[in-house]
Amino acid sequence: MERFDSSFFDTVHDRRGTGSIKYGTPPAGAPEDVIPMWVADMDFPTPPAVAEAMERAARQKIFGYTMPDESYSRLLADWYGRRMGWQIDTAWLAPIPSVLAGVSAAIRALTAPGEGVLLCQPVYYPFARIITGCGRELMVSPLRLENGRYRFDFADLEKKLQDKRCKVFLLCSPHNPVGRVWKREELAELGDLCCKYDVKIISDEIHADLVFTPNRHVPMASVSPEIAARTVTCMAPTKTFNMAGLPAAHMIIPNEELRRGVAQVCSASGQGLWGVMPLAAATAAYGRGEPWLEGLLAYLKGNLALLHESFPAGAPITALETEGTYLAWLDCRGLGLNGEELDDFFLKKAGIWLDGGTMFGAGGEGFQRLNFACPRSVLQKAIDRIKKAAGMA
Repeated sequence: MERFDSSFFDTVHDRRGTGSIKYGTPPAGAPEDVIPMWVADMDFPTPPAVAEAMERAARQKIFGYTMPDESYSRLLADWYGRRMGWQIDTAWLAPIPSVLAGVSAAIRALTAPGEGVLLCQPVYYPFARIITGCGRELMVSPLRLENGRYRFDFADLEKKLQDKRCKVFLLCSPHNPVGRVWKREELAELGDLCCKYDVKIISDEIHADLVFTPNRHVPMASVSPEIAARTVTCMAPTKTFNMAGLPAAHMIIPNEELRRGVAQVCSASGQGLWGVMPLAAATAAYGRGEPWLEGLLAYLKGNLALLHESFPAGAPITALETEGTYLAWLDCRGLGLNGEELDDFFLKKAGIWLDGGTMFGAGGEGFQRLNFACPRSVLQKAIDRIKKAAGMA
């Protein structure tokens, strides 16, 4: 059996000229040797089993209509039961091409034009675009940063949830970009408020497998039957196994009425079809990719330790605690720069291409998101550049 130790993940792969958006044209003013650490796309090969399965599928030379079957659904049920303690019924599953497609379909199924969708910012920036693009009102409850750790502001959340315009709460769990893995008691308090005010929940859990011990992901729908009955969960193998370029995702919807409504919206917009390659890849990933994932998590934890050592609390740039995802949230307020100045500092002075905090909404000013899913030598090079540019070397 192949070993997925540090030697596997240490290898640097040249991805330039492959069509990768991560390594595409950087913003104006970037140096030629800029290090891209922005989009959530790992610089590691997918599990060998995934590539092998796709090669076998290619040799069949027929690429007809393809959809997940019951055997794939059982594979998913086993995965969630074993790794998260969540026992799901395969009837709850619905395939979708991407998590964002599922989020969009669920918003349109659960709300009417003009009604409100509430989320907690800073948060994954496409959410706001999807909400307003669907003709719904964007409602925001800012997260609270206390002693280097983000928390829900439950007083503000209750105020927003009881607003008659609010029909859906959009949860990011684990949270991108702040790296929180929400505890069961936090999810229970949030879910109980949604039940109290009859607000449905859409839970984006695409990073559910990328959690660092001793933390453990708790699916929102697993907290209680009452919360499950109003929750649409969107998940995928794509972030877990670094195959974001393949349209493979799924929704888990225990409530039959909600499931039927979301399915109708998906059908009306032509969503749902996968294909030969996504199915081959996803089946191999969930069936034979677990040793690779365990090796990945160990390696990422080492990268995270390097970031925390390099940017400790109290420094002009601090890497906040990351409980899950491979995205570090850097507190750069000590540099005294505004959002645009901070973007220029990292891109033009340090030569690092990051995602600026302002794009993540309320509370993002003064922060940057850094993707640390790369070989350690690349991460060290980026750290050295940033520290030199900031006078921290």
